[in-house]
Parts: sequence; C-alpha cells; structure tokens
Amino acid sequence: MEKIRLLIPPSDTARDSERWYEFAIYLSKRSGLSVSPIISATTEEYQDQIPSADLVYCAPEQIPKLIRDHRFSPLMQPTGVFEEVAIVSGPGANQHNLQGIDGEILGGIKGSFANRLGLTTLTQRQIHPAAMEYKDNWLQLLKAVQQGDLPYALLSKSFIDQLSALSLTSVNLLARSNLQKAFPLLMYAPPLKSQTAELRQILQAMIDEPKAQPILEKLKNQGWQKPSEPSIITMVKLLRGK
Repeated sequence: MEKIRLLIPPSDTARDSERWYEFAIYLSKRSGLSVSPIISATTEEYQDQIPSADLVYCAPEQIPKLIRDHRFSPLMQPTGVFEEVAIVSGPGANQHNLQGIDGEILGGIKGSFANRLGLTTLTQRQIHPAAMEYKDNWLQLLKAVQQGDLPYALLSKSFIDQLSALSLTSVNLLARSNLQKAFPLLMYAPPLKSQTAELRQILQAMIDEPKAQPILEKLKNQGWQKPSEPSIITMVKLLRGK
C-alpha cells in the first residue's frame, strides 16, 4: 500500500487535530492508499516538512510558493471556506473600536493574507497604526492580545473559527471581512499526479456520503470542489496587492 504524507499547517490544528486523522482514515479506506497526516506545531516545522509531503493543506499566502518552489498543483478547494481577517482588541486597548488602532501598535503575522487584508481595510478608513509587531503564529498572536502585550491584532478568521468562546476570553471582535476571494487549497506533489482523478472523485463524493458528514462538519467545510483557474489567479493577485 502506497504511503501518502498529508501535511497540515499549525493554523488549522489549533483546537482539534484529531479531525485530520479521521479525514486521513476516510481517504485511505476509499482510495486504497495509506494516508498519514503530518501535524506541524510551528510554521518553521511546516515549511521544513513540505519537500517530503505528498499532499499539503495550505493557507492562501502559501500557495504561490508551493507552486513556484515545490511544483505542487491544486487538487481541491474546501467548499464555503474563505480566508478573512478578524480585527480584534484586548485588555491593553484604550478604545475597543477601529479608530482606537490609529497611532497604536498593531499585531499580525507577516506575509499572511489576513495581515494584508486587514491593513488595506484600515488604510481605506484612514486608520494608521504606529507600528506593526509580528508574531510567529496565530496562537502566539492571540495570547499576546489576551495578556495585554498587544492592544490590537489582525487575526485569521479560519483560526478563530476553530476556537471555543472560552478560548477567546477577553478578546473583542471589532470588525470582520467578508471578501470571499481567498481560500485554502489541498495541493498535491508531482509524483501523485496519476492518482489525482481518483482522489478528486472521492473528495467530491464526500458530501453525499453519510459516513463522511461528521468529518466534513469537523473540518468546517461543505464538501470539496475543484478550484477554477480564474479564482486562483484572482487570489494570487490579491496576495500581491493588485
């Protein structure tokens, strides 16, 4: 049985990594492959694992590099899942509104789509932070806000959607985008090309498979669909600020 390594980013395992094991088991049974999820704890670990991965679930900002540097190709897109920005404040903020960010320190993740979209949103409203303070991952950024080390931050919507209300204690949601132009992708490495048709068929059929419904619910998507080339081009242009 051929072994397939499925790499998952730390931003998607903040609360429940078990769901990806269930997804891997389902995919293994349907395809006859041995799919093993690789759960990375940090961004650095995730990046280091890419060369040895066969399938990669990735955030929008990671897609251009996967295509350019590692020759990965889009396999499927989770239906109804889009990356957006959530602009938040914490105990260290003097004002719990967007205007309060003007002239204050703002936290973010450098290079992320949420960071770019958040800064664009603020600029359009003539709101200019005094400086950006970047963290290595979303969990670090969230904790910095909760502990009062950062008054405001630009968080990933997909990250906070995984968290319980208790995990978001002392965090105030100031604004949330609804652009619906950027989305994560499940991508495949070149050696897996001959099996992509079967994998697509299995993933597309999950929405009609009763046993797959609990897995899709835990993954917080409405099924899988083949991404269109124009939608990927539009997303990449957004990432480049065009």
